[in-house]
Amino acid sequence: MTNLTSIEFGILILAFTAVSFKVVAQTYVPKTELKVLAIGNSFSGNANAYREKLNENDSLHKLIVDQAYIGGCSFEKHITLARLHEQNPADPDGKPYTCNKQKVSLKDMLTAQPWDVVTIQQVSHLSDDITSYRPHAKDLCDYIKKYCPKAEIVVHEVWADRIDNARMKLKKKTQLEMYRDLDAAYREIAEELGNLRIIPAGDAFQNLRQIWKFQPDPNFDPQKMTYPNLPDQKHTLCIGWFWLKDKNIGEQKLGYDHHANQAGCLLAALVWRETLLGADSRENKFCPPEVSMDDAIVIRRIAHETVVNKLRPDMSSLTQITK
Repeated sequence: MTNLTSIEFGILILAFTAVSFKVVAQTYVPKTELKVLAIGNSFSGNANAYREKLNENDSLHKLIVDQAYIGGCSFEKHITLARLHEQNPADPDGKPYTCNKQKVSLKDMLTAQPWDVVTIQQVSHLSDDITSYRPHAKDLCDYIKKYCPKAEIVVHEVWADRIDNARMKLKKKTQLEMYRDLDAAYREIAEELGNLRIIPAGDAFQNLRQIWKFQPDPNFDPQKMTYPNLPDQKHTLCIGWFWLKDKNIGEQKLGYDHHANQAGCLLAALVWRETLLGADSRENKFCPPEVSMDDAIVIRRIAHETVVNKLRPDMSSLTQITK
Protein backbone atom coordinates (compact mmCIF):
# COMPACT_ATOMS: atom_id res chain seq x y z
CA MET A 1 0.00 0.00 0.00
CA THR A 2 1.34 3.44 -0.89
CA ASN A 3 2.30 5.55 2.14
CA LEU A 4 0.06 8.60 2.58
CA THR A 5 1.36 12.00 3.49
CA SER A 6 -0.23 13.72 6.47
CA ILE A 7 -2.12 16.04 4.11
CA GLU A 8 -3.44 13.14 2.00
CA PHE A 9 -4.44 11.24 5.13
CA GLY A 10 -6.30 14.29 6.41
CA ILE A 11 -8.19 14.65 3.13
CA LEU A 12 -9.12 10.97 3.27
CA ILE A 13 -10.45 11.35 6.82
CA LEU A 14 -12.50 14.41 5.84
CA ALA A 15 -13.92 12.58 2.83
CA PHE A 16 -14.86 9.57 4.99
CA THR A 17 -16.44 11.85 7.57
CA ALA A 18 -18.48 13.67 4.92
CA VAL A 19 -19.76 10.38 3.52
CA SER A 20 -20.64 9.19 7.03
CA PHE A 21 -22.60 12.37 7.78
CA LYS A 22 -24.33 12.12 4.43
CA VAL A 23 -25.52 8.58 5.21
CA VAL A 24 -26.77 9.66 8.63
CA ALA A 25 -28.59 12.64 7.15
CA GLN A 26 -30.35 10.39 4.65
CA THR A 27 -31.49 7.78 7.17
CA TYR A 28 -32.35 9.86 10.24
CA VAL A 29 -35.87 11.27 10.41
CA PRO A 30 -36.72 13.39 13.47
CA LYS A 31 -39.74 12.37 15.54
CA THR A 32 -42.51 14.89 16.06
CA GLU A 33 -44.29 15.22 19.39
CA LEU A 34 -47.02 17.70 20.22
CA LYS A 35 -48.70 18.46 23.54
CA VAL A 36 -52.33 19.52 23.14
CA LEU A 37 -54.97 20.68 25.59
CA ALA A 38 -58.46 20.18 24.15
CA ILE A 39 -61.07 22.47 25.71
CA GLY A 40 -64.26 20.79 24.59
CA ASN A 41 -66.86 18.13 25.19
CA SER A 42 -67.80 14.67 23.95
CA PHE A 43 -66.94 15.58 20.36
CA SER A 44 -63.33 16.36 21.31
CA GLY A 45 -63.49 13.02 23.11
CA ASN A 46 -64.63 11.33 19.89
CA ALA A 47 -61.75 12.93 17.99
CA ASN A 48 -59.25 11.52 20.48
CA ALA A 49 -60.77 8.09 21.05
CA TYR A 50 -58.06 6.36 19.01
CA ARG A 51 -55.17 8.67 19.83
CA GLU A 52 -53.00 6.03 21.49
CA LYS A 53 -53.69 3.37 18.84
CA LEU A 54 -52.74 5.82 16.11
CA ASN A 55 -49.61 6.82 18.03
CA GLU A 56 -48.62 3.15 18.27
CA ASN A 57 -48.94 2.76 14.51
CA ASP A 58 -46.79 5.82 13.71
CA SER A 59 -43.19 5.74 14.91
CA LEU A 60 -42.53 9.29 13.69
CA HIS A 61 -45.37 11.27 15.23
CA LYS A 62 -46.85 11.38 18.70
CA LEU A 63 -49.90 13.36 19.73
CA ILE A 64 -50.24 13.89 23.49
CA VAL A 65 -53.68 15.21 24.44
CA ASP A 66 -55.28 16.13 27.74
CA GLN A 67 -58.87 17.28 27.83
CA ALA A 68 -60.68 20.03 29.68
CA TYR A 69 -63.84 18.05 29.16
CA ILE A 70 -67.46 18.65 30.12
CA GLY A 71 -70.22 16.77 28.32
CA GLY A 72 -72.39 19.07 26.19
CA CYS A 73 -70.28 22.10 27.10
CA SER A 74 -70.44 25.32 25.08
CA PHE A 75 -68.02 28.24 24.74
CA GLU A 76 -70.23 30.18 27.15
CA LYS A 77 -70.16 27.51 29.85
CA HIS A 78 -66.38 27.01 29.69
CA ILE A 79 -65.63 30.72 30.14
CA THR A 80 -68.39 31.19 32.75
CA LEU A 81 -66.90 28.45 34.93
CA ALA A 82 -63.40 29.86 34.45
CA ARG A 83 -64.59 33.24 35.69
CA LEU A 84 -66.33 31.61 38.61
CA HIS A 85 -63.02 30.12 39.70
CA GLU A 86 -61.31 33.52 39.35
CA GLN A 87 -63.93 35.10 41.59
CA ASN A 88 -63.87 32.36 44.21
CA PRO A 89 -61.10 29.72 43.92
CA ALA A 90 -62.70 27.77 46.78
CA ASP A 91 -65.99 27.25 44.92
CA PRO A 92 -66.07 23.61 43.73
CA ASP A 93 -68.27 24.59 40.77
CA GLY A 94 -65.27 26.44 39.34
CA LYS A 95 -63.37 23.16 39.16
CA PRO A 96 -65.44 21.10 36.70
CA TYR A 97 -62.60 19.23 34.99
CA THR A 98 -60.88 16.03 36.06
CA CYS A 99 -57.10 15.68 35.99
CA ASN A 100 -55.22 12.87 37.73
CA LYS A 101 -58.48 11.94 39.50
CA GLN A 102 -58.78 15.41 41.00
CA LYS A 103 -61.27 18.18 40.22
CA VAL A 104 -59.48 21.19 38.75
CA SER A 105 -60.20 24.55 37.12
CA LEU A 106 -59.47 25.65 33.57
CA LYS A 107 -56.64 27.77 34.96
CA ASP A 108 -55.17 24.62 36.53
CA MET A 109 -55.39 22.82 33.19
CA LEU A 110 -53.81 25.67 31.24
CA THR A 111 -50.90 26.02 33.64
CA ALA A 112 -50.33 22.28 34.19
CA GLN A 113 -47.58 22.15 31.56
CA PRO A 114 -46.28 24.11 28.57
CA TRP A 115 -48.88 23.21 25.93
CA ASP A 116 -47.96 23.52 22.27
CA VAL A 117 -51.58 23.79 21.15
CA VAL A 118 -54.91 24.53 22.85
CA THR A 119 -58.03 23.63 20.89
CA ILE A 120 -61.49 25.12 21.30
CA GLN A 121 -64.90 24.14 19.86
CA GLN A 122 -68.56 25.00 20.10
CA VAL A 123 -71.06 22.45 21.40
CA SER A 124 -72.70 20.46 18.61
CA HIS A 125 -76.31 21.68 18.87
CA LEU A 126 -75.21 25.35 18.75
CA SER A 127 -72.44 24.95 16.21
CA ASP A 128 -74.53 26.22 13.29
CA ASP A 129 -75.54 29.41 15.15
CA ILE A 130 -72.80 32.07 14.93
CA THR A 131 -74.55 34.24 17.52
CA SER A 132 -73.88 31.55 20.16
CA TYR A 133 -70.13 31.97 19.62
CA ARG A 134 -70.03 35.65 20.52
CA PRO A 135 -68.59 37.02 22.72
CA HIS A 136 -67.75 33.78 24.51
CA ALA A 137 -65.24 32.38 22.00
CA LYS A 138 -63.18 35.57 22.13
CA ASP A 139 -63.40 35.70 25.93
CA LEU A 140 -62.22 32.10 26.10
CA CYS A 141 -59.31 32.86 23.76
CA ASP A 142 -58.30 35.84 25.87
CA TYR A 143 -58.38 33.64 28.96
CA ILE A 144 -56.18 31.03 27.29
CA LYS A 145 -53.66 33.69 26.22
CA LYS A 146 -53.51 34.98 29.79
CA TYR A 147 -52.38 31.69 31.30
CA CYS A 148 -50.88 29.92 28.29
CA PRO A 149 -49.46 32.72 26.10
CA LYS A 150 -47.03 30.57 24.08
CA ALA A 151 -49.56 27.99 22.92
CA GLU A 152 -51.20 28.16 19.50
CA ILE A 153 -54.98 28.32 19.73
CA VAL A 154 -56.62 26.11 17.10
CA VAL A 155 -60.34 25.83 16.34
CA HIS A 156 -61.79 22.31 16.18
CA GLU A 157 -64.65 22.32 13.67
CA VAL A 158 -67.17 19.65 14.69
CA TRP A 159 -69.50 17.83 12.30
CA ALA A 160 -73.14 18.30 11.38
CA ASP A 161 -75.81 15.88 12.59
CA ARG A 162 -76.68 12.75 10.68
CA ILE A 163 -79.46 13.12 8.15
CA ASP A 164 -82.02 11.26 10.33
CA ASN A 165 -81.26 13.08 13.59
CA ALA A 166 -84.50 14.45 15.09
CA ARG A 167 -82.71 17.74 15.77
CA MET A 168 -82.94 18.48 12.04
CA LYS A 169 -86.71 18.92 12.36
CA LEU A 170 -86.34 21.14 15.42
CA LYS A 171 -83.84 23.31 13.55
CA LYS A 172 -86.04 23.26 10.44
CA LYS A 173 -82.94 22.56 8.38
CA THR A 174 -81.68 19.85 6.11
CA GLN A 175 -78.46 18.08 7.06
CA LEU A 176 -76.60 19.95 4.32
CA GLU A 177 -77.97 23.29 5.53
CA MET A 178 -76.76 22.56 9.05
CA TYR A 179 -73.29 21.79 7.69
CA ARG A 180 -73.31 24.98 5.61
CA ASP A 181 -74.17 27.16 8.61
CA LEU A 182 -71.81 25.31 10.93
CA ASP A 183 -68.91 25.61 8.49
CA ALA A 184 -69.56 29.30 7.92
CA ALA A 185 -69.73 29.96 11.67
CA TYR A 186 -66.44 28.22 12.39
CA ARG A 187 -64.64 29.98 9.57
CA GLU A 188 -66.04 33.37 10.57
CA ILE A 189 -65.09 33.00 14.23
CA ALA A 190 -61.61 31.69 13.37
CA GLU A 191 -61.02 34.81 11.26
CA GLU A 192 -62.38 37.11 13.96
CA LEU A 193 -60.06 35.60 16.57
CA GLY A 194 -56.95 36.29 14.49
CA ASN A 195 -57.11 33.92 11.53
CA LEU A 196 -56.76 30.86 13.74
CA ARG A 197 -56.11 27.51 12.12
CA ILE A 198 -59.02 25.10 11.86
CA ILE A 199 -59.08 21.34 12.38
CA PRO A 200 -61.59 20.58 9.59
CA ALA A 201 -63.28 17.50 11.04
CA GLY A 202 -66.67 18.83 9.97
CA ASP A 203 -65.48 19.20 6.38
CA ALA A 204 -64.07 15.66 6.41
CA PHE A 205 -67.36 14.20 7.67
CA GLN A 206 -69.30 16.00 4.95
CA ASN A 207 -66.80 15.00 2.26
CA LEU A 208 -67.13 11.34 3.18
CA ARG A 209 -70.89 11.57 3.53
CA GLN A 210 -71.09 12.72 -0.08
CA ILE A 211 -69.19 9.60 -1.12
CA TRP A 212 -70.95 7.03 1.06
CA LYS A 213 -74.39 8.64 0.58
CA PHE A 214 -76.05 7.09 3.64
CA GLN A 215 -79.83 7.22 3.49
CA PRO A 216 -82.10 6.01 6.33
CA ASP A 217 -84.44 3.12 5.61
CA PRO A 218 -87.75 4.72 4.54
CA ASN A 219 -89.66 1.75 6.00
CA PHE A 220 -88.02 1.98 9.43
CA ASP A 221 -90.45 2.60 12.28
CA PRO A 222 -88.79 2.87 15.72
CA GLN A 223 -92.13 2.05 17.39
CA LYS A 224 -92.27 -1.31 15.64
CA MET A 225 -88.62 -2.31 15.91
CA THR A 226 -87.97 -5.35 18.14
CA TYR A 227 -84.76 -6.25 19.93
CA PRO A 228 -82.07 -6.90 18.69
CA ASN A 229 -83.02 -5.73 15.19
CA LEU A 230 -81.75 -2.41 13.86
CA PRO A 231 -82.17 -0.58 10.56
CA ASP A 232 -79.37 -0.74 7.99
CA GLN A 233 -76.77 1.85 9.08
CA LYS A 234 -73.91 0.89 6.78
CA HIS A 235 -71.63 3.73 5.74
CA THR A 236 -72.66 6.16 8.42
CA LEU A 237 -70.26 8.13 10.64
CA CYS A 238 -72.52 8.46 13.69
CA ILE A 239 -73.83 5.80 16.07
CA GLY A 240 -77.48 6.39 15.25
CA TRP A 241 -79.99 3.79 16.43
CA PHE A 242 -78.89 1.38 19.17
CA TRP A 243 -80.30 -0.82 21.92
CA LEU A 244 -79.66 -0.15 25.61
CA LYS A 245 -80.94 -2.05 28.62
CA ASP A 246 -83.14 0.08 30.86
CA LYS A 247 -81.82 -0.35 34.40
CA ASN A 248 -85.21 0.42 35.95
CA ILE A 249 -87.33 -2.08 34.05
CA GLY A 250 -84.63 -4.48 32.84
CA GLU A 251 -85.79 -4.31 29.21
CA GLN A 252 -83.95 -3.26 26.07
CA LYS A 253 -84.97 0.16 24.78
CA LEU A 254 -84.25 1.66 21.39
CA GLY A 255 -82.30 4.91 21.45
CA TYR A 256 -80.53 7.32 19.12
CA ASP A 257 -76.99 8.65 19.60
CA HIS A 258 -75.57 11.53 17.53
CA HIS A 259 -71.95 10.90 18.56
CA ALA A 260 -69.37 9.51 16.14
CA ASN A 261 -69.17 5.75 15.69
CA GLN A 262 -65.88 3.91 15.12
CA ALA A 263 -65.59 5.09 11.51
CA GLY A 264 -66.34 8.68 12.55
CA CYS A 265 -63.89 8.59 15.45
CA LEU A 266 -61.17 7.29 13.13
CA LEU A 267 -61.85 10.01 10.57
CA ALA A 268 -61.83 12.80 13.15
CA ALA A 269 -58.67 11.47 14.80
CA LEU A 270 -56.80 11.30 11.50
CA VAL A 271 -57.85 14.86 10.64
CA TRP A 272 -56.52 16.00 14.01
CA ARG A 273 -53.18 14.24 13.46
CA GLU A 274 -52.68 15.50 9.93
CA THR A 275 -53.65 19.07 10.82
CA LEU A 276 -51.52 19.30 13.96
CA LEU A 277 -48.62 16.95 13.19
CA GLY A 278 -48.54 16.77 9.41
CA ALA A 279 -48.81 12.97 9.71
CA ASP A 280 -50.00 11.49 6.40
CA SER A 281 -53.34 9.83 7.21
CA ARG A 282 -52.90 7.33 4.37
CA GLU A 283 -49.87 5.79 6.04
CA ASN A 284 -51.36 4.97 9.44
CA LYS A 285 -52.72 1.41 9.23
CA PHE A 286 -54.67 1.29 12.48
CA CYS A 287 -58.21 0.06 11.86
CA PRO A 288 -60.96 -0.23 14.53
CA PRO A 289 -62.62 -3.67 14.75
CA GLU A 290 -65.98 -2.59 13.33
CA VAL A 291 -64.47 -0.78 10.32
CA SER A 292 -63.61 -2.83 7.24
CA MET A 293 -60.16 -2.50 5.71
CA ASP A 294 -61.70 -1.19 2.48
CA ASP A 295 -63.64 1.49 4.37
CA ALA A 296 -60.54 2.41 6.38
CA ILE A 297 -58.67 3.10 3.15
CA VAL A 298 -61.40 5.51 2.05
CA ILE A 299 -61.46 7.18 5.49
CA ARG A 300 -57.68 7.71 5.41
CA ARG A 301 -57.83 9.17 1.91
CA ILE A 302 -60.63 11.59 2.76
CA ALA A 303 -58.83 12.74 5.93
CA HIS A 304 -55.69 13.40 3.91
CA GLU A 305 -57.44 15.19 1.05
CA THR A 306 -59.50 17.32 3.43
CA VAL A 307 -56.43 18.58 5.28
CA VAL A 308 -53.73 18.69 2.60
CA ASN A 309 -55.71 19.29 -0.57
CA LYS A 310 -58.35 21.49 1.14
CA LEU A 311 -61.10 19.22 -0.22
CA ARG A 312 -64.48 20.87 0.26
CA PRO A 313 -67.97 19.32 0.02
CA ASP A 314 -70.02 19.99 -3.09
CA MET A 315 -72.63 22.56 -2.05
CA SER A 316 -74.36 22.82 -5.42
CA SER A 317 -77.16 20.49 -4.28
CA LEU A 318 -78.02 22.97 -1.51
CA THR A 319 -79.59 25.23 -4.12
CA GLN A 320 -81.86 22.41 -5.20
CA ILE A 321 -82.78 21.53 -1.60
CA THR A 322 -83.71 25.06 -0.56
CA LYS A 323 -85.70 26.02 -3.67
